Amino acid sequence: MGKCTALEAARYLIYLMSDSFDDLSNMKINKLLYYAQGQCLLKNGYPLFDDKIEAWQHGPIVESVYQAFKGYESAPIPAESGSDCAEMDEEAKDLLFDVARVYGRYTASALRNMTHRVGTPWERVYDSGSLHVEIPQSMILEYFKKKEKPIEPVTIPEDEMEFVGYRDKEGYLVLPQEWADEAV
Repeated sequence: MGKCTALEAARYLIYLMSDSFDDLSNMKINKLLYYAQGQCLLKNGYPLFDDKIEAWQHGPIVESVYQAFKGYESAPIPAESGSDCAEMDEEAKDLLFDVARVYGRYTASALRNMTHRVGTPWERVYDSGSLHVEIPQSMILEYFKKKEKPIEPVTIPEDEMEFVGYRDKEGYLVLPQEWADEAV
């Protein structure tokens, strides 16, 4: 089915990306979760996680993820906060890998700006006088259908893997920064 919690997804993104990206702040992780949710809704017709995405001042936020990492403020979240989420479904892991590959190359500020564009779900529901305004999944799906393309999965020939990434001790492919920069 491909579902997990938003915090599991965040920990997996940190696990995937922390060796190659030095800017995995709370803001960036939350924006990547927004794009992961949108891509999952677009591709599969159901959400990656059931946690609410809310419209906060700096864009879409999952409060449980924000709370888990708020102590780091705008600093990078350390690699130790990540997890290989061994119990997570492979479909969810593949989606998160693709989101890291496509959207991970953007800074937190760039992702924030992307979510603030006119007509985005965040822009449509954000109210500076209100806290915890939910961005409905239906609105996210509607936007992704109109404005975002589904991420095409990457098929990596076995003999090229050593040039693209490496496998960690559990056998998962870890994405290097250089490849992420060239992926889009």
